[in-house]
This record gives sequence, C-alpha cells and structure tokens, in this order.
Amino acid sequence: MRRIFPVFALLFGFSAQASPMPLTENDFTVEINNQAITLGQEWDRHLMAALGKQASEDFVGEVPFGDENYKFYRHIYAGFDIYSANIDWQQRGKSIDSYVIGQITLHSPALHTARGVAPGDAKQRVIALYGAGETDNSDGEEWIMYSLERKNIAFDVTGGSVQAINISVGND
Repeated sequence: MRRIFPVFALLFGFSAQASPMPLTENDFTVEINNQAITLGQEWDRHLMAALGKQASEDFVGEVPFGDENYKFYRHIYAGFDIYSANIDWQQRGKSIDSYVIGQITLHSPALHTARGVAPGDAKQRVIALYGAGETDNSDGEEWIMYSLERKNIAFDVTGGSVQAINISVGND
C-alpha cells in the first residue's frame, strides 16, 4: 500500500483522518463568560458572580454515590446549567456544606467543549473529534458518552445534531 504524506495530501486534495485523541482532564473544562469552569472545581460566591446572573436555583435532591448520599443543587443561567454538590466532602477534608461543580450542562450554541463541539453541531462532528463513544438510545433520545476515571461527557445527538452537552462526575 502506498503512503501519502501530509504535504502531498494537502496539495493534491487527499484527506487523511487522524484518530481522535483519548479524553484528558482538559476535556472537563469549559469557558463561560471568560471564566474557566472545571468539573470538581470549588463552587463559591466568587465563581457564581463571575458566571453572571442566575435565572433560578433549586435543590435537585440527595443522590447516592456508593455508600454515601450527596446533595445536588441546580443553578440555571442563560444557555447553561451548573450543578453543585457536596460530593466527597469528607475525603476532601471539608465541611458538609462545601460544594464542588458536579455537572455542567451546555444548551447554547455560543458555548462549546474544550474540543470545540457546541449545541447545534452535527453528530458527525462529535464522532470526528471524540471517537465512536458509547451510545444509548432510549426514551426517544440518542446520547453518545465518553468517560475518564470518574468523569463523563455526554452529547444528546437526538435528530442528528447536538441538543445539549453534559459534563459530569460519574456515579460508580
């Protein structure tokens, strides 16, 4: 088989697709209002202020993670939601009222993942940048999911385009 070198491929219109890179810690960070937001980051008043005006906030409930239950709150902003949780407060050496970012949900095409995927993008773009992933087709929705240790990123690709992006702490 003949190998086409990248320079010749560009000159003569051939395309060579590289395999998507595996997930890294950077994949769990997004930029919102010029503020880097990272899964597991401390949730405090300074970060809340940097994100802009909240539309609303509500208590989601206590969610079981292994042998523990953790409190989750949803903070709704224009185009995205942040879920704060007191996940692993004991292991982090904090008080029960110490919260971290447990989930980031993007709804706006103006917001994107570290690899540049945004709501409104084609399903094929997700696969090109992240790989095939694990799929789930249930309740009339289609999701493509990727994981790294206890962290997940999932794309709702119902209808062939990204409807929402969830970046979340995994529940073993």
